[in-house]
Amino acid sequence: MPPYELLPLHDPAPIRAFLRRDPPLSAYALGDLDPALWPESAFWGALQGGELVTVTLLYRGLTPPVLTAFGAAEGFRATLEALALPAEVYALLLPEYEADFRAFYRLHHPHYEWRMLLEPQAFAPPPLDGVQRLGPQHVEALAALFRQAADPGEEIVAFTPSQIARGAFFGVWRGEELLAVAGTHVWARGEGVAAIGNVFTRPDARGRGYATLCTAAVVRQALREGMRWVVLNVRRENAPALRVYEKLGFRRYGAFVEGPALRLR
Repeated sequence: MPPYELLPLHDPAPIRAFLRRDPPLSAYALGDLDPALWPESAFWGALQGGELVTVTLLYRGLTPPVLTAFGAAEGFRATLEALALPAEVYALLLPEYEADFRAFYRLHHPHYEWRMLLEPQAFAPPPLDGVQRLGPQHVEALAALFRQAADPGEEIVAFTPSQIARGAFFGVWRGEELLAVAGTHVWARGEGVAAIGNVFTRPDARGRGYATLCTAAVVRQALREGMRWVVLNVRRENAPALRVYEKLGFRRYGAFVEGPALRLR
């Protein structure tokens, strides 16, 4: 096998062509081609015999930065060997990359998740009365809600206020108290992708279907705006959430492992 050539990728076109081989799987990375996110994204390509075989992305818009990759696992390992990546990252990886990644990083409390894909024809939302769209003026209410994470590992780790302005967030209120929310990690109209996330219900308001209503409102908005691929990640062991998402029209599409990681060397 010829050796790998590692190059920074500065042109979105070849990246887009590579990632669109499987848009539901690469939806987050596709979203980072959006002009609003492109300046915060660093892409590298592993080439073999002049052909692009692996694309690796470091997204610096979050702390720690998010590391993800697609393509040949050997190309990802070559990238890890060649690049001086940050000492701390948040990994979002296909399972076949985990062993190679662990040779370079210590993965803390990894989550094993399903990537779910919406089948638009199966979307059957409940009545959405009482669900309201949130805007930048609600940043403090969202932050206060997310601070109420009750169980280890349920904290919201990928939220920034800028996501509200350039995405779609919906919530349920009781008076001036925000009880539940669903939003997006990625909202890229030009790429046709939306990734639902930041789904959270206050502990004392759970069991009433609020998260389902908020998620359905985000999906409805994504379809109204012509998003071709609407995805989300959910932990494999979270059977109640899986049932909710499947009832809304999502199906399991692929697997991911994610979590914070510290470089070993």
